[in-house]
Amino acid sequence: MLPGYTEELTQPSAEVDEPARDTAATEPLTERSVQAQVASVARAARAQSGSGGVLQVVHGAKRVGWAAYELQRNATQLVQGVAKPPYVTTGPLDSLESRKLAEGVQYQVLYDRSALARPPQLDITTKLVAMGEQARVIHVAPTKLIMVDNEIALLPLTVSETSVESAVVVRSSAMLAAIARIFEDLWRFAAPFTADQDLSGTELQPTEEERWILSLLASGATDDTIGRLMGFSARTAHRRVRELISRLGVETRFQAGMQAVKLGWL
Repeated sequence: MLPGYTEELTQPSAEVDEPARDTAATEPLTERSVQAQVASVARAARAQSGSGGVLQVVHGAKRVGWAAYELQRNATQLVQGVAKPPYVTTGPLDSLESRKLAEGVQYQVLYDRSALARPPQLDITTKLVAMGEQARVIHVAPTKLIMVDNEIALLPLTVSETSVESAVVVRSSAMLAAIARIFEDLWRFAAPFTADQDLSGTELQPTEEERWILSLLASGATDDTIGRLMGFSARTAHRRVRELISRLGVETRFQAGMQAVKLGWL
């Protein structure tokens, strides 16, 4: 589901406590061994963060992987996520998602387009969608994310080309509410996933009306001007502009115009 947060879970981590290392080395991956290693990771993370409050920092790719696994394992209603680089092994989390879907847990996953360009991911996502995953695609996702039951989230802090080196756990708070709102906005503007996903982006080509809005946007027109020229209110113009900016995966009006040119939309 969310590539890049985990490595092979059958490989013991050199960073966890001695008891967890012994368990992983002497018995196959069972529920008991998973719980033992996750408990060790949790103790280490608590010790490093120095606080069990709203924010908790987890250091090390292995510990971040276990945190992602544990959050999803404990989900009871809803898992929301954003999948984007960096990527490592997805097998353990994909298998876990299959089990959670069977238990009735809902999954809403927003995929960065590059996530689906990774050779196995398109087939994996197609199978997960057939099992009940709700999936959408955005041109450029702002960050990786796992959020569980609207109560706890995991976001990367530092990343390398191949892994998430540290992450922050965010518990119920105003910050978590803001993260949830951002996810909702991205979800609303993202394109639905289809099994024959066009990774070139042609399925997201703008309508003629959207091209006119982008042309005016690139020329520096304000929302008032765009609304007046297009025949709708400034408020509607503002909403349409924000939708296009989000769809293009950028942050500013200027970037939207540049990105539209780069994609051949203008």
